[in-house]
Amino acid sequence: MSAKPGMISFASGMPELSSLPMDSLADITEDLMRNRGMEVMQYGASTGTDHLKAQIIELMKLEGIENAKPEDIIVTTGSQCGLDILTRVLIDPEDVILAEAPSYSGAMAVFTGAQANVVHVGADHEGLIPEELEKTVEELKAQGRRIKFLYTIPSFQNPGGTMMPQERRDRVREICDANHILITEDNPYGLLGFEGQVGRAMRADDDNVVYLGSFSKMFAPGLRVGWTLAPSSLSKILGLQAEAAVLNPSVFGQELVAEYLEKTDWQAVLNQYRELYGKRAQALMDVFDEFMPEGVTWTRPEGGFYSWITLPESVDSYELCMTCIDRGVVFVPGTAFYTDGRGTHEARVSFCHPTEEDIRKGAEIFATALKEAISG
Repeated sequence: MSAKPGMISFASGMPELSSLPMDSLADITEDLMRNRGMEVMQYGASTGTDHLKAQIIELMKLEGIENAKPEDIIVTTGSQCGLDILTRVLIDPEDVILAEAPSYSGAMAVFTGAQANVVHVGADHEGLIPEELEKTVEELKAQGRRIKFLYTIPSFQNPGGTMMPQERRDRVREICDANHILITEDNPYGLLGFEGQVGRAMRADDDNVVYLGSFSKMFAPGLRVGWTLAPSSLSKILGLQAEAAVLNPSVFGQELVAEYLEKTDWQAVLNQYRELYGKRAQALMDVFDEFMPEGVTWTRPEGGFYSWITLPESVDSYELCMTCIDRGVVFVPGTAFYTDGRGTHEARVSFCHPTEEDIRKGAEIFATALKEAISG
């Protein structure tokens, strides 16, 4: 639906690619094929190339991770693959996975496919609420239920767009450590703060955190390259599961990413994207501030791709979406981000891909349809 010609899509999580140095990437690609073609077109190491792992280690230092070891990195076909592998290794049917309310729909699909019980933990405009986490853990323990891990996106969360403050990150780690709960930290948006702000990764302060990284949002999703930084106790078995799933990630894709990081000014490109996404987010906020009816709230992201909207209880987000589609705008109803039926009065709006002009037009259409739904 979001690909329909003329449709303004607030549903897609597709990054903007217009600032990529295509000429440099073409040169890198030609060099790889002419000089290393037999290598990059062949099978490779099951957990990734040493070249890319070295670049990943340097990149993670930007988020405070100073002690990553190559043997604990598993390069995956996007971070979604890493999450799937982790779930296959750790989860038995009926095991509990804790996740923010709301949380990334792709993760919810992985967890429900593994027959896990996802228990959502309360969140607000600053992300996961530690007091809610502690309360939920106590209740589950009293019921004798087995919690396998906490899944969280602390930096510019999907779908909420929220940034968890350092104090909360520390408290969440303390709660999980005290209750022997593994943390899975998904961080595809961590370097996409509009003002260049970068949150300290939870993995930076705890080697027992599983860190999921991706080049899809900060570089190019079509290459399908991500990684998992695992605790040493898990890295071998995760590597074996990765090999069973895909044999090895694309050597060509890995080496293209590694050469991009090594030979281009990728951080300057990243700064262009930060500015661009910041302007698009502001365009969305400006229209919402002017046209949204009373009784509606939304998050004001400082990075990432998304804003989360809470509607009046009289408005069903799916029905609102159908109305908007008829008028040329699509977004994602909130139920996609829960596993327990919640979200009927919530919605995710993404601002990463539409132009500022389309954002203003689409947001006004959204607000007008919402006003009509409220008035009945």
